[in-house]
Amino acid sequence: MTCHHYSWRPGVAVVLSVFLALGCTSEGTDPSSVSSAGLSSDQATPPPATGYQQQPLGFVTSVLNDADVLPTTSGWSTATAGVWHVNPSPPATEVTDASAPCSPPGVWSATYKAGLPAGSGPVTLLGQAGLQAKESRSWYMRICMKVGAGGLYENQATGTKLGLISVGDAPSTGHCSIIPMIKGDGVQAVKSSWTATVNFECSGVLPTVRFYQIASAGRPIKSDVWQIHEYLIDAGDVDRANGRLRWWIDGKLVLDRTNQKFRTNKSGYYHGLSRWRWAPTWCGIIGVRTRADNYQIDDVFVSVYGKP
Repeated sequence: MTCHHYSWRPGVAVVLSVFLALGCTSEGTDPSSVSSAGLSSDQATPPPATGYQQQPLGFVTSVLNDADVLPTTSGWSTATAGVWHVNPSPPATEVTDASAPCSPPGVWSATYKAGLPAGSGPVTLLGQAGLQAKESRSWYMRICMKVGAGGLYENQATGTKLGLISVGDAPSTGHCSIIPMIKGDGVQAVKSSWTATVNFECSGVLPTVRFYQIASAGRPIKSDVWQIHEYLIDAGDVDRANGRLRWWIDGKLVLDRTNQKFRTNKSGYYHGLSRWRWAPTWCGIIGVRTRADNYQIDDVFVSVYGKP
């Protein structure tokens, strides 16, 4: 079953029951204001190579947040690089964890509560390069994360979204996304490890496609364990199947998709990579969670290369 996502726009009423009937949901916001003056000068400075193992040479910092402070719920706030927003509901919290691997102790935390139905998520938080989101041909992305509680995680039968990366359509709409997921095992289950998968969804303009992990990767996503996820994405040329996506977990390549069409001139879906959204939906349309699990993030970093 495909795990769908939808975007929210100011002034448009959202009917939750409709979203739940269709599957996964996500929300967004359009830039209107920023809570501090200007963007950091660090935005144009490449980070040190240490800690960004798969980042190619020549990539330039676009988005960086060490998760020490929650973004604003009104307009946009700045961090080391880029601008950030969090929806007030469902709520995220700021917690401390000295074991966080990338920039302890500050950590963002959201909770999948017991009783949460399939097609719902615990938080929506997003980041982009500036008030006018910039598009790029290629992204390197590193996120330090932990999903679960007590050494386990309860997954929906289809899976759980880890976040959404906008590509193809205009940055403010978010109809087309690359969606890394914790793949479900076909039944709702509580387990200590999971396989990885990625969905590409583009509102019917381009076919929905699922990218499967490398068979030898085993079950690389560990429940309730801090892990470092790295992605390298090439959006490819417009109307050509030459895009590529690679995903590493703790330095091990787990997924490598080549020859993918991410963009098309049809209906204006030719845009480059532009925005990351933390809208980690518990997917599908069947099932209700039986336990509480956390999803925590220590760092979000994006560097970019090339014109869209």
